[in-house]
Amino acid sequence: AHLPTPGTILEVGCGDGELAAALIANGFELAAIDSDKDAITKAQEKGVNAIEKEWPANLSMTVDAILFTRSLHHIHPLDEAISAAHNLLNPHGTILVEDFAFDGADTKTINWFMGTLRHPDFAAALTPPEGSFISSLLQADDPVNAWNDDHNHHLHSIGSMRDTIAKTFDQVETLDAPYLYRYLIPALAKTNEAAEILDTFLNQEAAAIKAGEIFSVGKRIIAKSRSDLNSQSSI
Repeated sequence: AHLPTPGTILEVGCGDGELAAALIANGFELAAIDSDKDAITKAQEKGVNAIEKEWPANLSMTVDAILFTRSLHHIHPLDEAISAAHNLLNPHGTILVEDFAFDGADTKTINWFMGTLRHPDFAAALTPPEGSFISSLLQADDPVNAWNDDHNHHLHSIGSMRDTIAKTFDQVETLDAPYLYRYLIPALAKTNEAAEILDTFLNQEAAAIKAGEIFSVGKRIIAKSRSDLNSQSSI
């Protein structure tokens, strides 16, 4: 919904290329980078123009949009990462950060998640891999502590990412997005029935977020570049 059509896109942190391949199939012109060599190989096998690079990267291109797909929170220093993105954008280009805010999940949200996982509609279909986050939560005496222990990482917060982006970009907007449904994916079989179960969970999570019943773990930051800064950088 926030990508330019038509337009050129760079995805930073493409992983094995699932999203990139889907965007290409929907008519977008896309290049991608990732620091993981094996992930790049898998992305290339899906037909993605992907190269192994660390961000910030020197690339001989300009694009209409840059996607940070659950990658920006890892990148240091943050201001250099954003500056590099700005320098590659065409005037009025867009930066889109798809990320999460685990630290904002409160007891109500975690208990909703646990209650939904244990509901008969979902529980019978789940086979969480041993050692996975879902498995740890379901086995924990205190799921709230298990959640906090698992997500006690040194990552950039949504707030710090937004604040840094706002120094260079304007029209910065932060949107809520479902995220908890992602945890079900490795615990479900790859069948049409499992896809329907996942879709049901996704819709329930989105509805609970909209109703204010749970905190939105998923976050999206969308920002437009300042045309005056782009003009100066091109001189």
